[in-house]
Amino acid sequence: MTKTYSLVTHPDGWRSIAPAPSAHELKAFYANEYFQASHGTYAPDYTEAERAHRDLIARTLLFAAETGRGGTGGRFLEVGCGEGWLLAAAQRAGFDVTGLDFSDDGLKRFHPELKAAATFGDAFENLERLIEAGAQFDVVAMEHVLEHVLDPERLLQRLPALIAPGGVCAITVPNDFSPLQLAARAAGHIDRDFWLAPPQHLNYFEAASLTTLLNRLGFEVRLAYASFPIDWFLMHPGSNYIADPAAGKPAHQARLAIDLMLAERGLTAYLALGQALFGCGAGRSLTVIAAPRA
Repeated sequence: MTKTYSLVTHPDGWRSIAPAPSAHELKAFYANEYFQASHGTYAPDYTEAERAHRDLIARTLLFAAETGRGGTGGRFLEVGCGEGWLLAAAQRAGFDVTGLDFSDDGLKRFHPELKAAATFGDAFENLERLIEAGAQFDVVAMEHVLEHVLDPERLLQRLPALIAPGGVCAITVPNDFSPLQLAARAAGHIDRDFWLAPPQHLNYFEAASLTTLLNRLGFEVRLAYASFPIDWFLMHPGSNYIADPAAGKPAHQARLAIDLMLAERGLTAYLALGQALFGCGAGRSLTVIAAPRA
């Protein structure tokens, strides 16, 4: 029987689904299903362009973290290291890397050499063990984690204990209920809130609500940027991949080609474009570099 979900809007503006799954249900989902099947951004393999694009996303986050932090290298923790693209890029950049995840399936498929640097099992229990041990990191990254957890506020509140003096956290989430998505819905270009995806995604953020939440929890946002705004394609009937699923693959390929071309100008220019997109509330995903306020 298919579950029926509703949305709860929190005071900061972000949304969550109700009823939420149990902790046991989530643990089983990520241990047994998520990387073993194709879910969202994960797939059994990638083209050369897709691999180059994943590396670009990782290098951009590291560059943004270095810019926001005003320093390079040190200890790097990724909560939800997945297939290991960011962890591998951080190691190449000179970081001493540590990864946490529920399953080793994604990492062993694409970056098996990093398995020794990661701990698998309940990622949040292992996170608590690091805190109890007094471990600290110069960069703590969470790419596409907050949308999956039962209590994103509590997770964010635990991060300062892991961040070394002068360090930062880097948080990436999908940009959902964005101004562009809502405009496409209002204009009839899409007939549903296609970004709603429980039980994979339990929480939904856009630029304003993510920033407001972090500020309220005691973080100083140092830098924020957005990824390529593929949702723009929804505004044209020839590229609307929701109205016409056959347009999805060409839209994806166009995004890769455009993004990789833009990045040829260098990460400084590329990041500046992402910052402008964030300021306009555009972009498919959002990344915030933040530090605990003293």
